[in-house]
Amino acid sequence: MLKKNVFVMFLAALLVASFAFSIGSAEPSTQDAHNVTVIIKATDSSYWQTLLMGAQAAGEDSDGKINVITDGPPSETDIDKQVTILENTIAARPAGIVIASISSTSTVPAVEQAVEAGIPVVTVDNKLETDVYTQHIATDHALAAATAAADMVEQWKAKGIDPAGKKVALLSADSGSAVNQARCEGFTEEIKRLVPDIIVLETQYCDNDIQKALDATDNLVLANQDLIGIFGDNNHMGDGIAKSMEQNNLGDKIVTYAFDADDTEIEAIQNGNLTGIVVQNPFGMGYNAVLAVIAQLEGETLEKDVVSETTLVTKQNIEEDAVQKLLYPGK
Repeated sequence: MLKKNVFVMFLAALLVASFAFSIGSAEPSTQDAHNVTVIIKATDSSYWQTLLMGAQAAGEDSDGKINVITDGPPSETDIDKQVTILENTIAARPAGIVIASISSTSTVPAVEQAVEAGIPVVTVDNKLETDVYTQHIATDHALAAATAAADMVEQWKAKGIDPAGKKVALLSADSGSAVNQARCEGFTEEIKRLVPDIIVLETQYCDNDIQKALDATDNLVLANQDLIGIFGDNNHMGDGIAKSMEQNNLGDKIVTYAFDADDTEIEAIQNGNLTGIVVQNPFGMGYNAVLAVIAQLEGETLEKDVVSETTLVTKQNIEEDAVQKLLYPGK
């Protein structure tokens, strides 16, 4: 009986020792990583995918300190879907949120709720009608669009075109977006300042749809024989404009610009079907927005509003190394 008790005690000791050893030799846990959710405007846009690449790069460079979660609606017209995504994200209690809001107003209640709950929110691109955000990182959209207007005038001069009394057109992806409004206003104000007699046609709204942008451009070309310039306020508008220029063989006759960059626009510049694009730095904005969330969590003092620079890309500079890095980040 004594031998049996000793054996049982010995076996129990072995089990305790084994359990203690298994705890001490466990793999390092990733539960201490900060979960940062990045919500973009649209998953159907290469521009926003580039922003996510930057955000994910920040996580990869953090040595396990940051876990980046990405989400977003299919299209920039899906504001209700984006609001739902944001509300669900807040309910999941991440360490922080980065959001490129489609609307300046619709996401405000949820953002204010998140900040009140102690979740820092960094906004990118579209500025919200509230001041509770942790940091806002964005392009000066009006100023950036004005650079396209100024270059358009220079292109007319180079082509020997007198713009007085001639027409320019604007294609916009979304009438309700403050960002798109700022781009169109910035372009219009500058083109009118430089050419007071220019005729600016009524802006065509295309629901962020490439085919609608193509159709709108075709219609503008047919209805206005004296149309000498077109500006599109995002890459989908640029895609539609470029395709129309190609199909109508007008690339060398109408000066055209758009915002942001994708493969269709880049090829169009190289082929002469798009004069230029205003290129932001979405990779850098995504990267820096995630780092701003972590800096806030660690008690650092952040600049409230940060302006991200833009580059006007044309056939003349598209092959430069600095421009190639903007067009093909991460490569």
